[in-house]
Amino acid sequence: MRLLPFTLLIPLFLISGCKASPEKAAIERQLRDYPETRVQDIYKSFCQDNLGPEHLIPDPESARRYLERELGTFREDLDSARYDAPSVLYYPVGDEGNYVRVDLSVVLDSLVSAEAYLDAFIRSANEGRRVPEEEWIAKWKVVGKVIRKDFPDIPDAGRDLETLDSLIARGDLIMHHSDAFSEAYHPHYRIIARDIFEKELKPLIDR
Repeated sequence: MRLLPFTLLIPLFLISGCKASPEKAAIERQLRDYPETRVQDIYKSFCQDNLGPEHLIPDPESARRYLERELGTFREDLDSARYDAPSVLYYPVGDEGNYVRVDLSVVLDSLVSAEAYLDAFIRSANEGRRVPEEEWIAKWKVVGKVIRKDFPDIPDAGRDLETLDSLIARGDLIMHHSDAFSEAYHPHYRIIARDIFEKELKPLIDR
């Protein structure tokens, strides 16, 4: 076996010992899988990972009606070829993956029933892991530093970070996807707690 010179072994060892932070690795993954990601979309992903779905759901019937309307609109858009069905059916959010985005197409394609999908979403919203808001804000400060240091080339990164800081300071923590992300990927999904997803939905989707 041909041995590498000692001078080459040292940098290889150092490189192998250097691991990206969980925050950086998660951002790299999202930018790889969704190149039109903006800072606002990174914020949304990490926020969903920490705060879960945007609201508690005290009225399941209202959630059902909203889901049915969105499914109808989604089906019309796909049938009219306004855009293609997504190739990614589920995607973990943030750096911990406490929640998973599950695309509505799994219902349209009869992989998961609307009832099972809605029930998983409601339980995730009402019972899923949720950190205190101050803990989330502290987490976002860490993520923001990573973006400023390692991802300054994201379009409008500096401006968007300042905008988010202003919104958070006045108590606005829930954000929509950026226009660039929405136009590129047409997101239609619900956030499902990871344990519920892996036990109940993933086996149906992957079978």
